[in-house]
Amino acid sequence: MAKERETWANKIESFLVVLGYIIGLGNIWRFPYMAYKNGGGAFLIPYTVCAVAIGFPLFFMETALGQFMKRGGIGSWNIVPIMKGVGIGTFVIAVYCNIYYIVVMAWAILYFCITISHGTLPWTTCDNWWNSENCLSYNGERNESALNQVSVSNMMNGTLGNTTSVNGSAPVLSVLEFWNDFVLRKSDGFHDMGTLENWPLILSYIGGWIVCYFCTFKGTKSTGKVVYFTATFPYFVLLILLVKGATLPGAIDGVRYYLKPNITRLADPQVWVDAASQIVYSYGICFSTLITFASFNEFNSDCFKHAVKLVVSCSLTSFINGFAIFTVIGNLAYVQDLNIEDLTLSGPGLVFIAFPTALSLMPLPNLWNALFFFMIILLGIDSQFSCMEAVSTVIIDAYPRHFMKKYSRELLVGLMTVAYIIIGIPFMLEGGIYLFELFNNYAVGGISMLWLTVVEAVAIGHVYGADKFVDDIQLMIGYKVPRYFKICVMWISPLLTSSICLYYFVRYEPPKVDEYRFPPWAQAVGWMLVMSSFLCVPFFAIYKLWSAKAKTLREKFAETRRPIYSSHILELRNNEKSLNETEKIRLETDSELQSFIPDAHYDHGVITENGIKENGDFSHEKMYPVVECITDNGNPV
Repeated sequence: MAKERETWANKIESFLVVLGYIIGLGNIWRFPYMAYKNGGGAFLIPYTVCAVAIGFPLFFMETALGQFMKRGGIGSWNIVPIMKGVGIGTFVIAVYCNIYYIVVMAWAILYFCITISHGTLPWTTCDNWWNSENCLSYNGERNESALNQVSVSNMMNGTLGNTTSVNGSAPVLSVLEFWNDFVLRKSDGFHDMGTLENWPLILSYIGGWIVCYFCTFKGTKSTGKVVYFTATFPYFVLLILLVKGATLPGAIDGVRYYLKPNITRLADPQVWVDAASQIVYSYGICFSTLITFASFNEFNSDCFKHAVKLVVSCSLTSFINGFAIFTVIGNLAYVQDLNIEDLTLSGPGLVFIAFPTALSLMPLPNLWNALFFFMIILLGIDSQFSCMEAVSTVIIDAYPRHFMKKYSRELLVGLMTVAYIIIGIPFMLEGGIYLFELFNNYAVGGISMLWLTVVEAVAIGHVYGADKFVDDIQLMIGYKVPRYFKICVMWISPLLTSSICLYYFVRYEPPKVDEYRFPPWAQAVGWMLVMSSFLCVPFFAIYKLWSAKAKTLREKFAETRRPIYSSHILELRNNEKSLNETEKIRLETDSELQSFIPDAHYDHGVITENGIKENGDFSHEKMYPVVECITDNGNPV
């Protein structure tokens, strides 16, 4: 028997699992950093515009596509076969994300374990084996000794203004030495990748993968239960940090900077580029995951209202989290007697340097640090096992017959976990941070995702047809979605995103880590990673046209854009028709099928032309189902 697709136990599970996926580290470090970088409250204007014009339409489009087709990130693109390369490209990005994203979780696990196992936090002192003679502890007191000159801007660069140590060298903060010399054991660049001697980080890395395995090995049965905790507990921690942050000296200055818009920044195109990339990144578009999770929904679930609630929750979480972050930023500026705009904060630096520093200044520093890093771990787990689920679902959908056996899924996820652990080992080297930034800026960077958002909008809006897709959605939810969705998918989203991609190419600058700029060969490798997902679209389209049986190019295009539906869609459409005659036939081969209905498509044993539906068991070998051929006035459709 063909195994029915598993579904979420209830609507709460389906909501929480996607909420846990989209509420991630992008909400914790990337949104506040973008707001800080782009004029505080002024950033909220382009962010909102991009959320309405790009974020929600594409989020809902992927959700509706997965729910309608009941397939994973690649199989769902059978809706327009010539564009199936979009699904392959997003699958490639999901694989890259699985490889590198776990590293952030490993860092957080290491910090958390040290926080709960040490009485005195080691990044606050200078008497550890990794500290140099230039180490300077950071106690957060104003106007005392050399700390008058300390700035977070210089701290991120490893120096402390004009202060000097006893040997004439610039002092380095203890928290920075802990990050660089204990957590990362950072080398000087790609030319010095180092050795596997960082066992605390390696064990944290393996531990993170073990947790992810047990979150995904049972599919929806395990994932759906885990999210009740992993998707909700971070909100509890965030509320605690928000309340505590509001009581810190200087917190009001941080909030004022966050909310007071610098309108002049809106004239800078980079602000809009940052807003669009933040929306795509935080909404989890183009990772295959939204399509995968939606494929486990009931076919008639109201995915439109579901999507509205999710994107509003994601954006509100980012906005509220901004208050928690900026109260801490305001405190950092206060204890150093600096203006907020003089601070220099970035992603990993904000989470693993600035935040531990600020939290260590509070009473009960171990408690606040433990809560914070536990929250980071939970956010990382949700995002990581979501991408794992996306990849495993694609494989299971491709070979469903092989995964009907007991424990077959558990074995697949186990093999994937072992493979990822081995592939990710280079990230644990002393030069691993450079490899991490290579993936962060290229393989899973904004340009990779923005390019695919353009193509998937064109695929649904123009190749398949926006009107047809809106009708498909109505078949599921029972009502037509607002016209604004169709306009955005057809025109606004692809045009706006294309403009952003063009601006990115014109203003491209090589990435760097601190003062180390990536060498040309590393940039070349990065662009190869970008192109590995880029080129899936044109290469697969060329392959489909080449292999099509039609003779002229126009006929080939018509053939390859014809949807390949699964049986559940055909049955629903057949039920809507008034049938004059039903003739049952047994089709033994593809050629016999083609001779009977030349335009029919066959999808893994399911006849996929309108009017044909499955009526029996089938396998992926030469054993085909009994089908019903629907005829109008006695003539085959």
